[in-house]
Amino acid sequence: MDLLKLLKNKAEYFSASEDDRGISSVVSHIEIAERHYENGKSGDDYLFNDVIYRSNQAFEGALKEAYRVITGKNPNKITPHQIEKHFEENDVLKERVLQLFTNYRTEWRNKSTHDYKLYFSEQEAFLSIVNISAFINILLDQMVEKQAYDKESEYLKRSPVEKDLISARKALHDRIVDILLSFSKEVPDKAVGSVIPRITLAALTGSLTAFVNNLAEDISIYPKFSIMREKGRRKYIADFFLQKGEDKLIIEIKNPIHGVSRVLSDGTEQLLNYLTASGVEHGILYIPPILQNEEMEVTKLTKSIGDMSYSLVQIYPKKRLNKSIQQTTNATADESL
Repeated sequence: MDLLKLLKNKAEYFSASEDDRGISSVVSHIEIAERHYENGKSGDDYLFNDVIYRSNQAFEGALKEAYRVITGKNPNKITPHQIEKHFEENDVLKERVLQLFTNYRTEWRNKSTHDYKLYFSEQEAFLSIVNISAFINILLDQMVEKQAYDKESEYLKRSPVEKDLISARKALHDRIVDILLSFSKEVPDKAVGSVIPRITLAALTGSLTAFVNNLAEDISIYPKFSIMREKGRRKYIADFFLQKGEDKLIIEIKNPIHGVSRVLSDGTEQLLNYLTASGVEHGILYIPPILQNEEMEVTKLTKSIGDMSYSLVQIYPKKRLNKSIQQTTNATADESL
């Protein structure tokens, strides 16, 4: 896995915004840290200290850029410590980002900042780059999500969707099916890439959250929702949890480039695991369209496990499923020759 490449790809999302320069500088610090690391391995081992210092600059730069994007405020007159305190006290960072944030701050940034006599080894320099790259990668996801939310909200103000088309009298899961079908009409406009059009999950999450908030203000929507599993086992993270009164719903999004058929099967199994772990009876698996005018298919399923019955809905591009099935059939035929 090329962490620097991931950083550069995510940074491109901000290339057309005023945040581009600051985010590009953060990525540059990581790139230089990697060069110091390679040169340090060649014999100039004093450069391992410079790896840590560059990583610290990337950390502080990332905090400032995140503060700018997430709060909409200028970070130039606020210290990194104040930003850290603001993020901690206001629960700005999501759980997974907060864990990486705390780890880097306590294990690397604080120690190297307050003890000028420290001497770092090759292994420590390596761990520093991995830790800060992971933190910034996930932080960029949260920043992309926030910017996508803001863009969608502004777009809906200029071109409002007809709310009357989404009946408030329907059950929660039926209303969300209607909303997702309406949302699907604008998704292809958000895709990037001329050869293989694609939209990131973070961008989809931000846009869809704003879309639901605009069309259904009475529905509470929670992205990246934690579901507790059996005692002593790690948590599930569902893409969305929605609630209106006693009605609850989980949405899982899959965003494949190619094989929709396989993703449809595996995604449904994953969604069912989330439903059984949470006790929620309704779930939607959503595969967004990428190309303009793709016809969306809606398939309803019922799964029974023990005494519980779960209602699942699959929403996906019809042509991409048919193409995926045909490709699988052709591959199987070739193997049999």
